[in-house]
Amino acid sequence: MATHDPFVLTVPLDHRELSGLTADDKVKVVARTADGSTSSIVVALGDRDRSDAELTFPSDPGRLKLAIGPAEADDHQILDAETLGVSVPSRMWDDLQKVTLAPIKIGPFHWGWWRRWCRTITIKGRLVCPDGRGVPGARVCVDDIDRWFIWTSRDEIACTTTEPDGSFSMTFRWCCGSYPWWWWFRVRPWVLDDTLAAQVGTVMDQFPEIRLEPPTALPSLSTFAGLLQRQDRELAAIARQPLSELDPATVDKVRDQLVKLLPAAPELERLAIWPWLPWSPWRDCRPDLVFRAVQDCGLGPVSVLHEGVNQTRWDVPDQLEVTLVATSDACCLPVPPEQDCLILDSVCNQPMHRVAGNDGAPAAPSDVEGYLITYTDGVDQALDIPFGGNVPIRQNPSDLIGVDYYAFEHSTDGGASWLPLPAGASAAFSRYWQLFPGPIVGGELFAPITVGAYQVFETRRHFEDTHYGDWSPGGGRYWLSVNHDLLLSLDSTKLPDGRQLLRVVQFVKTGPEDFKGPEPVRGCDRETQASCVLVIDNRAITALGHDPSHNCGGVHLCTVEPDTHIRAVLVDGKEVAPCDTIGPERGSVTEIEFEVTDPDGHLGWFTLTSHYGNSGVVDLLAAGSLTCISGGPDASDYAGALAGGAPRPVWRGGVFRLRIPTGRAFPVPCCYLLRLEAGKRTLENCTQWVRNVSEMTLGIGV
Repeated sequence: MATHDPFVLTVPLDHRELSGLTADDKVKVVARTADGSTSSIVVALGDRDRSDAELTFPSDPGRLKLAIGPAEADDHQILDAETLGVSVPSRMWDDLQKVTLAPIKIGPFHWGWWRRWCRTITIKGRLVCPDGRGVPGARVCVDDIDRWFIWTSRDEIACTTTEPDGSFSMTFRWCCGSYPWWWWFRVRPWVLDDTLAAQVGTVMDQFPEIRLEPPTALPSLSTFAGLLQRQDRELAAIARQPLSELDPATVDKVRDQLVKLLPAAPELERLAIWPWLPWSPWRDCRPDLVFRAVQDCGLGPVSVLHEGVNQTRWDVPDQLEVTLVATSDACCLPVPPEQDCLILDSVCNQPMHRVAGNDGAPAAPSDVEGYLITYTDGVDQALDIPFGGNVPIRQNPSDLIGVDYYAFEHSTDGGASWLPLPAGASAAFSRYWQLFPGPIVGGELFAPITVGAYQVFETRRHFEDTHYGDWSPGGGRYWLSVNHDLLLSLDSTKLPDGRQLLRVVQFVKTGPEDFKGPEPVRGCDRETQASCVLVIDNRAITALGHDPSHNCGGVHLCTVEPDTHIRAVLVDGKEVAPCDTIGPERGSVTEIEFEVTDPDGHLGWFTLTSHYGNSGVVDLLAAGSLTCISGGPDASDYAGALAGGAPRPVWRGGVFRLRIPTGRAFPVPCCYLLRLEAGKRTLENCTQWVRNVSEMTLGIGV
């Protein structure tokens, strides 16, 4: 006998009890060898009483595990299932290379189960941005999700890539009943789910007499061990064993006892949370699905969708249609142009018509022109917010036909004279595209070109006309929404503070280094030049000239925009210096004198709090009486200042005194930290976080 001859196993299948079989009726026979490798074959049953499956192995397979299941199922699903099968001992190969087993009988029970075991599920849908635009080129994956008590487990089923309009489809096979109890806790990954933990916690908080032990990172009955200890020490000991080592009957016994000990919770029953409801996922023949997606907008893959357990689609049918809404991190298909004209449409992601003095803005005093005055269209909310740092200005959806290059001019005297933006004020930026099929992601730097005193940008439309030649709709290259409509990334630190009028001019390239212009770019009325008005407010941060008593450079920032300082603390008229201690008399009154100022008049708010012990805090302004000593008025925010008579848009703050009963300011004997914090109204880099802080410590009653 040649040593290279294969080893052959013949498995007779007896299916005489099955009626109505055709050539399309098939089963799969799978074998796992001693070294863990697998071999399988699909057998057509036909209208015969018996069929043979023949498996070959290149070398002695050793001990074999043999299993039979539906033809469409995965080999490992069949091997791990509680289905028909036999074990073939290794000794059967001692003197033979061909082994034939006794017939394995396939009866109506298993045949019927196998026919229901696997289903083909098709999902069709779209991934869209919050405004409904498609998310192109994103990798969308669907996971089967299971939950047990406060843990969830996700198992990836299928993935695909969205089309340019955000649409996608995927088809997969779903097989149920294929894994034993231990597989769910030894093999499948689990995580502690904050959402489920919060839902269970909400119920348990209503019953403080019922205490659970802190949970572990992975599923365990141990969190119930203390509760079970009161009633059944044997079950408490079981609860401390690994779940994968227990059989379902034992876990059901634990559940029966827990149901008696835990409070009734219909809301948790509706969520099918164990132990309020039984758990047997191996019998679940309809998957429970959640979706996730990542997208590369030019800077690397970013998660744009991650559904949690509360977004699960339970028991999905064979055909499922979904609309998935991505986060704001997704880049979308740009809005198609509606008209070929230019409007300076938004600033810092706020519509330009919410900025006083611009087209469509609410009527407001002339002194607030250039300030963001509202977050609600058509209503003057007196927000009076200036702009600082990087200030992105975007245009309306338009291809700017006829405009090849553009630049900005500014005026600080109401339009009497105009100058090009100073060098460095027009920052470079990038736009990104996707090329289908693929998609391939790429980016283009739009950097200003120096033309005389101007910093000139190429329009997106002119770039398309001169690069690649495969732009949509004629080709498969699409711009992404990232910076698609960005007209100017304005570095406002290069401009003087105050009201700035900005307008757009255009240039025509007449040679490799030659440009003609500037010429005005008209707005959509074809008469008015495209322009806007903004108020700029930037601050200097330096210790030079800063009051040394304010001790800047640590907690306190070295700037006067805004400036903060706790000047004095008096208890019944006696000053308490920093780090001093005092034992106040019953009924005493504390006075805190402090200053909060902004020389630009753009102060937004301030707070004064005392902190003590373990995360204890007192809102002193809410508990005391505030008086302005100089400046004014008596207010701790801009709305209150306006109500107190401050003229729009100016509130510079001042020096204030707070009177408060000592027992309310410092409720227990302790060391206290006084914290004074103030913020300006300015949107710096499109974020309202222009702040300063002062702190002081003292001991009360210690």
